[in-house]
Amino acid sequence: MVISKHNTCFGVCPHHLLPVIYTISLAYIPTEKVLGLSKLSRLARMIARGPRLQEDLTHELADILHEQLQSQGSAVYIEGLHMCMAARGVGAHEARLVTSGVRGVFLEHESTRQEFIKLVVAPMLPIT
Repeated sequence: MVISKHNTCFGVCPHHLLPVIYTISLAYIPTEKVLGLSKLSRLARMIARGPRLQEDLTHELADILHEQLQSQGSAVYIEGLHMCMAARGVGAHEARLVTSGVRGVFLEHESTRQEFIKLVVAPMLPIT
């Protein structure tokens, strides 16, 4: 399992045209095709730009990693801080929208899915 965890990306809410700050974690289990490590982060940033629903972003990333790489499976976990919620109306500064998408073995095997979720929600280790 190859995981790129906690990629900070910026997008726009298509309903209110206000910024969204995403924390994106993505994974895939390679077969023959592999991506360079920086490409996972670059992919997340590239796809997150512009106005798009977080749900659509999640599924688009999962589809790309599964279909384009012909991987055994892919998984995406996104937490979004939506300025339309934080700065307007309800003022929910701490609220995050969480979405996930799984394909292939992540969908078929709960243990693989649980391993991914456990690894991406764990706190980052300090670099010493």
